[in-house]
Amino acid sequence: MKSGVQDHETWGEKAFVVAYEITNKGESTSNYFVGLDFLDSDGDVLGSTGVTADKLGVGKTHKGNTAPLPAEITNGKMADIRDVRVSQVDRSAVSP
Repeated sequence: MKSGVQDHETWGEKAFVVAYEITNKGESTSNYFVGLDFLDSDGDVLGSTGVTADKLGVGKTHKGNTAPLPAEITNGKMADIRDVRVSQVDRSAVSP
């Protein structure tokens, strides 16, 4: 997972953008939810968001990028974001 401040066509100028990949290493098609925490320079959580990959086939990878919205940063300012970490991963098998 790569992240950092950049000007982005979707997220705007000086957005903290996270490029992510979700790979299904399971034995069946699955849905994924990955929670992300945005951290300040002290490692404190400023806010959170999440990304999904629906009906991801076995061995397939979903790639994308995301950035927090101002409403998701509730414990500080967008400009305070210095890092991101995965806080949660949920996988649920899709019924055939």
